[in-house]
Amino acid sequence: MPILEFNAVNPLTYPFGPTMLGMNLYVLFIHIPIVFGFGAAAYYIIKYLRKFYADRPIPEEWKIFWLAMVWGVIHELIEVPILYQWVVGQILVIIFFVVQVISSVYLIRGSYLLAKKYIVK
Repeated sequence: MPILEFNAVNPLTYPFGPTMLGMNLYVLFIHIPIVFGFGAAAYYIIKYLRKFYADRPIPEEWKIFWLAMVWGVIHELIEVPILYQWVVGQILVIIFFVVQVISSVYLIRGSYLLAKKYIVK
């Protein structure tokens, strides 16, 4: 596997071959709402928090949960070039897994803190 390599690959014929055109489009287009969803969640969370808390400090659990959404967007944006092999290489795979771990840690930590504060009393 190369360290880092860029390819011009047609997303309509890869990764499943030309006989599965519908599946290729499905896989490509399914990432659009995922990226948009994470991005919109991060945007509206921070917008809500700034309005709700105004001059008060934003609690740590909400900051961590917001960071999880931001890292989720980065994760999904890296996943598409990997899936279609537009960019391949060991460095990209390492970065992808590091981003995935960071996103997961933030999501688990933020969810735990939110549950601890608002659900479990």
